[in-house]
Amino acid sequence: MRQLLLTCALACAALGCATPDLWSADTPPAATPQPGYGFTVGTNQLYAYSVKQTVAWASAGDQLSYTSTLTWKFLLTVAESTSERALLTATILRVQATHEGPGSRRAVDSGAKDDDGSDDPLLGHLLALNGSILSVVVAPTTGQVSEVRGGDAIIARINKRAPSATPGDPPPLEAAAKAAFSSDALSRIWSQLLALPSATPVRVPLGPPLNGEVERTWQGSAYTLRLPAGADRLSATLVGDPTPVSAVLSELTGSGGTDIANGMPGAGKGELAFTLTFQALTQPVLQRHTLAWELTPLPTPR
Repeated sequence: MRQLLLTCALACAALGCATPDLWSADTPPAATPQPGYGFTVGTNQLYAYSVKQTVAWASAGDQLSYTSTLTWKFLLTVAESTSERALLTATILRVQATHEGPGSRRAVDSGAKDDDGSDDPLLGHLLALNGSILSVVVAPTTGQVSEVRGGDAIIARINKRAPSATPGDPPPLEAAAKAAFSSDALSRIWSQLLALPSATPVRVPLGPPLNGEVERTWQGSAYTLRLPAGADRLSATLVGDPTPVSAVLSELTGSGGTDIANGMPGAGKGELAFTLTFQALTQPVLQRHTLAWELTPLPTPR
């Protein structure tokens, strides 16, 4: 579950959800490429980025459903800008997260006046993101991100909040934190947040624990997602050695859209749905995942 909450935001931003009748054997009209971002040094824009994931779980006659949410409020500032390269800094100003389901109701909020939930054993570590600064290197014409710096500081803060109980052992959340906040992982998420329409379909890497890619096809400022032609499923390794758990992902559908406002990223949102099937302690398990993300520009204080 901690791995899920650390990585759900990174997985969602690349993806979205659409009903199956959106898929067609015909090739959709090509998107009209936008002119790109018009970044101006010194420009600031406040945003809220939110992710919601619901997992419906069925096994051995039991059915459960849990919903997790994560919201970052952040200030995006243009530090450097040329026609080929821009450097953006994202300062996270507030972190909110919830987890709800049978027997569980948890919440953390870095902006709470009293109890912020920092002692919560499931969600408390997410407050380490509050106050973090990420440096994002992006190509203004395509939205492709080549590097994101600042993740190492987040990993160190998470390790400080959740240290190892045994001297010499790695902190318990270190592996999950590295998977979620490495430069590669953060570059993947920001590339999808800042992606601009393309005249040809684009392959989007899913990242671990999912193996493979989905294909994004643009129509104007909206896109749909599906597995590449000829593929109807993907493999995933949910747990590694010594007792590996492998899963099959199928029935993936997605959609989303993005916009440019005054040269900066505008409103964007997307949804994703897929099914995971695997064996857990010899019992067959079926999970239906639905995810939704949204990037919302907010009024920026002067």
